Amino acid sequence: MPTLQLLRIWFAPFLCVACAAVLLVRDSERMADGTLRAHFLDVGQGDATLLLSPSGKQILIDGGPDHSALEGIGRHMSFFDRTIDLLVLTHPDLDHIGALSEVLKRYRVGGVLMSGIQTDKLQYRKFLTLLSAQGIPVILADPQKDLAFSDGLILDVVWPPRDVHGSQTPDTNNTSVVLRALFHSGAILLTGDIEELSERAILRSGADVRSSVLKTAHHGSKTSTSTGFLLAAEPSIAVISVGDGNRFGHPHRSVLDRLSAHGIAILRTDQEGEISLVLR
Repeated sequence: MPTLQLLRIWFAPFLCVACAAVLLVRDSERMADGTLRAHFLDVGQGDATLLLSPSGKQILIDGGPDHSALEGIGRHMSFFDRTIDLLVLTHPDLDHIGALSEVLKRYRVGGVLMSGIQTDKLQYRKFLTLLSAQGIPVILADPQKDLAFSDGLILDVVWPPRDVHGSQTPDTNNTSVVLRALFHSGAILLTGDIEELSERAILRSGADVRSSVLKTAHHGSKTSTSTGFLLAAEPSIAVISVGDGNRFGHPHRSVLDRLSAHGIAILRTDQEGEISLVLR
């Protein structure tokens, strides 16, 4: 018995050191490497995208329909890092806001970028209450004000116009925050759930939407990804965040055909699972 007890005493610190070594090895794979990494998380019928900036800053765009986004976030962040530098809520629909209240509870969030529209949706009210209680800075989307990071990443705010702040509208899709993540000569266009109405308005505004990667709007709905918008964006890759066998029939065949006709490679989370891309 004394021998067994001594073995336990000797082995315990060894096990702790071994576990720490495993964590350090795992975390070394998540260290900043001077590239922009985009992880389109597999959250079923919804949207959640995690950007890792060249210096390792974390930007989370939307939180999917439930808490499944939390697992994806954890895979790409250091075990010891409990900070998300910027959280972006494109719009307050459940399939985009599902995990965000829990994110606010688990992580120290540096700021939240949002449209500032008003709605009585329960999850949105909970989210706003937590924001206020924690004193997290809110940045209202304004196409005249981009967000520049010190490592070369720029978040170009494309949509919505500033006059939607404080407005109440049932059409939350078309007030989605639209961003271009710019790094070196590449760009990722993140479109929320905008529909053709907003796509046309964006083009009329003269905004630059050219992109290497397009996060296809509204999960590939037939109401989005119009021909004119695709011609202006000129992406080489389209990512569709969508749930397998969803009841909406997303992505719509017309959208898939349109993307294919323009020679755009299609990646779908219902087929690929999580999709990770790198801009150098």
